[in-house]
Amino acid sequence: MKDVLHIRYGFDLPDGSKKQVDLRFDPANFRLINQAPADPPFWTELKFSQCANCPLNADQHSHCPSALHMASAVESLKDLVSFDAVGVTVTQAERTVHSETTAQQAMSSVLGLIMATSGCPWTDRLRPMARFHLPFASEAETVYRSVCMFLLARDLVGAGGTHGFATLKDLYENLHVVNRDMSRRLGAATRTDPARNAMALLDSYTTLLPAALESSLQELKPLFDAWRGTPI
Repeated sequence: MKDVLHIRYGFDLPDGSKKQVDLRFDPANFRLINQAPADPPFWTELKFSQCANCPLNADQHSHCPSALHMASAVESLKDLVSFDAVGVTVTQAERTVHSETTAQQAMSSVLGLIMATSGCPWTDRLRPMARFHLPFASEAETVYRSVCMFLLARDLVGAGGTHGFATLKDLYENLHVVNRDMSRRLGAATRTDPARNAMALLDSYTTLLPAALESSLQELKPLFDAWRGTPI
């Protein structure tokens, strides 16, 4: 078995202190393998504000897999305020990225990575993007990476059939429901708001992508001029 893969988010907080969120992943399938809390908080229970489109059954899953893995990160950063200025250093095997940003933007990046790798049946479809994690991605980068992931999924496993991008749009509509209802959970997790606002930032992409898909692809077309006439 290959070595476990790591991504570390290091936070330089306004009071001068430092916090770390260390995430560990299976090297074969990039599922999150961090130990779940021994005594999970009440808001991680599956039935607590369960997502309207959640296919899981409480008889088999006592806790929401995403919330369960979020708990440690939310707890360690619970004293932050959304617009606190923080320095964030993201360390991966391939590179180290540093950004001076807001607490909510930093948490959005962390929570998005956790959700995509924790085993939620909906967000699990974003795991290929998480494997090649790009912290603080722009709107254009997110559209490009989502479309590339979808087309590769269609080629490798036949996902989406021949219905254009309808399947991708449907996925993002369901992700919108997950983000909305996860925000309700997080509202019960902490008195401060960066976690909920982080989810709002994540959700902005779920509503943006379906609407922007066609126009964004048209804007990308000139980048592919050299491919015209090439047999594929």
